[in-house]
Amino acid sequence: MKPLFHRKHKIKLFTWFRVSLLLVLLLGAGALYTPYPAELVKAIKANDKPTKKKKKRKKVQPAPQPQNPAQPAAPVVAPPEPEEEEEVEVEPWAPEDSFAMPEIKLPPFPPALPERVEPGKYEHISKMSPGLNVHSAVQFEPGASASQERGNAASYQIRVAMSLRLPTPADGEALKKANPRLPELFSKYGELMGAAKVSQWYQALYLHKQNHMRKNAATLSRMLDRHNYFDTDTILEIEAPETKRKVLWMQADMDVVSDGSDGDRLPDMPEKVKNSDHYQPMTSYRWRKRGTNPNPLLPHWQERVQKLSKDKTASPAALEYAKNVVHDLKKYSFLLAEYDSFIVVPLTFKNGGNADYRPQLGDYAAVVVDDRIFPAIVGDFGPRFKSGEASLRLARLINPKATPFARPVSNLGVSYIIFPGTKETEHGPIDCERMNKKVQELLNEMGGITPAARFQLVEDPLAPKPVPEPVPAPAPAQPQPAA
Repeated sequence: MKPLFHRKHKIKLFTWFRVSLLLVLLLGAGALYTPYPAELVKAIKANDKPTKKKKKRKKVQPAPQPQNPAQPAAPVVAPPEPEEEEEVEVEPWAPEDSFAMPEIKLPPFPPALPERVEPGKYEHISKMSPGLNVHSAVQFEPGASASQERGNAASYQIRVAMSLRLPTPADGEALKKANPRLPELFSKYGELMGAAKVSQWYQALYLHKQNHMRKNAATLSRMLDRHNYFDTDTILEIEAPETKRKVLWMQADMDVVSDGSDGDRLPDMPEKVKNSDHYQPMTSYRWRKRGTNPNPLLPHWQERVQKLSKDKTASPAALEYAKNVVHDLKKYSFLLAEYDSFIVVPLTFKNGGNADYRPQLGDYAAVVVDDRIFPAIVGDFGPRFKSGEASLRLARLINPKATPFARPVSNLGVSYIIFPGTKETEHGPIDCERMNKKVQELLNEMGGITPAARFQLVEDPLAPKPVPEPVPAPAPAQPQPAA
């Protein structure tokens, strides 16, 4: 009778024992190809001394001679007695006292960490923005298991919190800290400051600073440093009591700008300027070209337009800006920061605020440093969150060591006294002689300056030098008649 259930026996080809045995055989076979077995054999041979063995000599018996029936049998000779075996003394084997294995050189182990150094520059966070005062604190709190906390973003985070103080605008008394000589320079200083009011542009300036700081709080490299955050001591609106002359007084530091170009007055410029992608060829103050000399920066910007037009990855905004620059360089002339005396005011001043005190491009200004007064005009608009800028020419008049990268004045001791509504009816190159005279008149309208103030006349370095008139040669002496 067949069983109801027939169980098939499966042959197990692989068992743990067989697998283990196979691994041992493979490891043994692989070891034959390593230097270790050969080193061990050499070590054993080197330490194996030859030993004397006992040799036994066999007995030698003569071979039987064949018998020939035709010949008589030879007499039988008795065989010689066998020689006794010679015993040889054998020195017994004894283990050596010391056994030295030869040095085995193992292959180097792989390093625990990768040897390749990751690229990048690692700096302290305080060096990312000059003047940034950093206080760091690390706080640990109890949490769940590591496998749970690893997936929780709140368990490992960095919170950036900046503490900034909003400065209070300085009044006439506080301005003495910036420049103690101010009361000695202006005849009506007390009356002017008594009638001064803080301008709305001061509040607007620091509002833009706050927005800029909030926007760039995560990227410390774009933050305003301490110098540029505290760059404005005050902005005052002043009306002279007697003449009603309106004055916008801005107390700040002085950064340097080196912008501008004009083919009519300066047909050629250094190669590093003409080929620079960062040099700004235009200023806000401009006028229509009056000569036929092309702008020296025009070829570079035309070439830049061609490159951007062919570059498929170029930004449309960059291409549009380059086209606008080419258009303006063909049509207008601009101030030259290296040769013209002008100041830069925040773009915030262009709109809003009190229109009676709003600066316009071309308005005259007096710049006061220590006891010196320099005439200038409003020549450009700068960022909304920054104030206190002047042309390279004016900066070098104040401090001959000034450069585009070195300020002539680092403290807040520069007074920018702007006279709104005083611009000329038509823009054009600065007439330095007229500017000197006009600024002196405007200072008189606000009460005048004292003999302690030194007014600095500004000359035009690009003005053609007058050709000296030829001196007529003396007439030849007439011979005197003999007496």
